[in-house]
Amino acid sequence: MTPPIRFHIVTLGCSKNQVDSEGMAQRLIAQGLEPTDDPRKARVLIVNTCGFLAAARAESRAAIERLLAKRRPDQIVIAAGCMVSLDEHRREVPEGVDALLSTREWTRIDAVVAELLGLPIASVRADEAVFPSFHRLPTARPSAYVKIADGCDHRCSFCAIPLIKGNQVSKRPSDVVREIRELVDTGSKEVVLVAQDTIRYGADLGIRDGLPGLLRLIAEQVPELPWLRLLYLYPTPLLFRLIDTMAELPQCVPYLDIPLQHADPTILRAMARPSDPQFYRRLIAYARERLPNVTLRTTFIVGFPGETEEHFHRLYEFVAEMQFDHVGVFVYSPESPTPSVRLGAPVSLDIAEERRARLMALQQRISLEKNRALIGQVLPVLIEGQGELEDERGRRRPIAAGRAPRHAPEVDGLVFVPGRLPIGQIVPVRITHAEPYDLWAEPVAPLRTAPRRNSQRTDSTDQTGRKTSH
Repeated sequence: MTPPIRFHIVTLGCSKNQVDSEGMAQRLIAQGLEPTDDPRKARVLIVNTCGFLAAARAESRAAIERLLAKRRPDQIVIAAGCMVSLDEHRREVPEGVDALLSTREWTRIDAVVAELLGLPIASVRADEAVFPSFHRLPTARPSAYVKIADGCDHRCSFCAIPLIKGNQVSKRPSDVVREIRELVDTGSKEVVLVAQDTIRYGADLGIRDGLPGLLRLIAEQVPELPWLRLLYLYPTPLLFRLIDTMAELPQCVPYLDIPLQHADPTILRAMARPSDPQFYRRLIAYARERLPNVTLRTTFIVGFPGETEEHFHRLYEFVAEMQFDHVGVFVYSPESPTPSVRLGAPVSLDIAEERRARLMALQQRISLEKNRALIGQVLPVLIEGQGELEDERGRRRPIAAGRAPRHAPEVDGLVFVPGRLPIGQIVPVRITHAEPYDLWAEPVAPLRTAPRRNSQRTDSTDQTGRKTSH
């Protein structure tokens, strides 16, 4: 019997890349290839790269180089994703890669692999859209991402995403619902909707109020989905209508991820962002009024060209005033060919790093106070992992890890619960101990009410943010 051809995918960057990697895997599986977690067992090695920042491209480059250094003569290496989508960044890809696929070409992965390996394979339609119709892997996962759009219509001066991905292209509502149905049928308890700018979903399709309408459609068609989460919401008046819709739908986790990037009007204008901090205040106040248990996450950039100590002080005071639940702070990175590189030299790295440290120290104090206020509260937690913890006597005890609705996957804290709990199930726990980012809890009797109503309170936790939006 001929052994199967296996493939191995390394995914770097944000959750949107993860969705693309799943799409590539599906296309290869449909052609008879098998996935493997061990690159030594694969003939096809794929790195789905991130190209947003120089540091991310360096990580992508290193991942490719590791595979090239150890590959056998019969193995092929393919670089895909953001890093290879701009000519300026494509030049950074190490020599020896067999094929390059941009973010809008990954649907050709099966045809490219077939050509490189000399295999017969069904051709890909030339008119296939950015979002091909593919079925999800039949593997139960507690939480799963669904990408509802790709690209971005905004032109923030620091961001290369529109240059890499182009303008926004939305997935058809029926395809979104079908993917979610398949995920729920295989056991997923949480679906996370992602895009570069989730709030503008459907605008390119001519759909008015596209995202609120999509949420209502999902709630109607997949009513058994417990948690529906949104990430990456650009700060726009459209959010007021979205918040109203979320308040009406019990499935919607009361969690808003709104990257604000700064709070000084001068810096915001230089960033080509909405530049009225008073609008931000009104939006946040409205969210807390309509969604009493809402968790608010945001990100900020420090060290942007022209940022003075006075500009930073306004940002610092804004964070202290708003009492966000989760905050990510990033040092500005000049990325050619974005417009911001023409604004002059950024703040020195030492000063920018010091500002980042000050802002995160403030947020960590806020975080710890909020988390301590949760002690004694009962929260539903989606169990995602099991492990062991060694106590002071050297004894190993079982421990489960999961997330409350207040915690988005990968970017926020975790809830640790001693004992063995079923992975993929939502269990009620009582918070017993709080740290700046993570919580400790003990199981309690099942909740009698819907998860989202008792999921969180305005007080929550904070995290530096490992992945973000622009």
